[in-house]
Amino acid sequence: MGVTHFLLLSTLCLAITAQDCGKPQPEANMHLRGDNILLETFPNGASVSFACDVGYMSSRGSPTIVCTDGTWSTIALICRKRNCGATDEIVNGDVEYPEGTEFGALLKVVCNTGFQPVGGSKEIRCEAQGWTGRLPSCEAVVCEPPPAVVGGRFNPVKDMYSYRDAITYSCQKDYTLVGQNIISCSDKGILTPDPPQCVTTVYCEEPDIKNAVWSGGARPPYKYKSLVIYKCNRGFIMEGEGSLTCQIDGKWSPAFPTCKVIPTTTKATTTTTTTASTTASTTTTASTATTTRPTTQSKKPTDRLHPTDKPTPTGNGSNTHTVGIVVGVLVAVTSLVVQYCLVE
Repeated sequence: MGVTHFLLLSTLCLAITAQDCGKPQPEANMHLRGDNILLETFPNGASVSFACDVGYMSSRGSPTIVCTDGTWSTIALICRKRNCGATDEIVNGDVEYPEGTEFGALLKVVCNTGFQPVGGSKEIRCEAQGWTGRLPSCEAVVCEPPPAVVGGRFNPVKDMYSYRDAITYSCQKDYTLVGQNIISCSDKGILTPDPPQCVTTVYCEEPDIKNAVWSGGARPPYKYKSLVIYKCNRGFIMEGEGSLTCQIDGKWSPAFPTCKVIPTTTKATTTTTTTASTTASTTTTASTATTTRPTTQSKKPTDRLHPTDKPTPTGNGSNTHTVGIVVGVLVAVTSLVVQYCLVE
């Protein structure tokens, strides 16, 4: 019985002391180093190490952990993204870091105005070993000389033109310059605007605009870019532009305007006629407005009736006639009474 008990205790102790650890899980931006990445279990007392991923560097802490009784010790290693820092400076230019200076970022070279990048790598990136690629240099911008111009010349004449150098053009007699007479070397290394041309002088004919007269601008002969101004005669109105410019093709621009007769306007005339008994109003249309004020005819008390005139009957004529009869009867009776008294 004692021997059996001893064997069971020994087996239990061996089982406890022999407990393994599973595969440890790394923290952010790190991985198991060496062949340990291939194992799934680790015996008690085993140790493993971690390494930072590409583009990351150890910031602090030990990279090693130990398996103790089936449990891994705490990972102390901290991996942070690599910072490449600032690169070398560039003469006549600047280095910009729009994405920062940490792993994976791209830098940008900007040359000063009048300078352009020459050589160097297409991309310069922060990698695990630092900035990769070669910085370009900023060199002065130059422009090739322009081609010769037929019927004209330019000054100054050089083998190469630097940034902002100006070139002036002029044409020979009987030639007209088409384009800008001054061009310059731009910061892109090209001449701008395009070089002009010298073409045989062209003329525009006298504008033929009916019912219009010249009011300003150039006089004949009309050459390229000559400007004239026309206006319509009195009583006409212009449709279109009155300012015309002679073009290189010998035509005027814009198209000739037209002068049209100004239409006459009519006014509404109101004539009012008033009589003693009726007032009539009529409206007519005429070129000149005439208005007749209302008039009222009245007769004076001293006016006599014309033989052909007849009294206008009034509304109380019958009453007046009755009153007259009564008055006559009273007068007659009074006269009779007076005569009777005298006889007595």
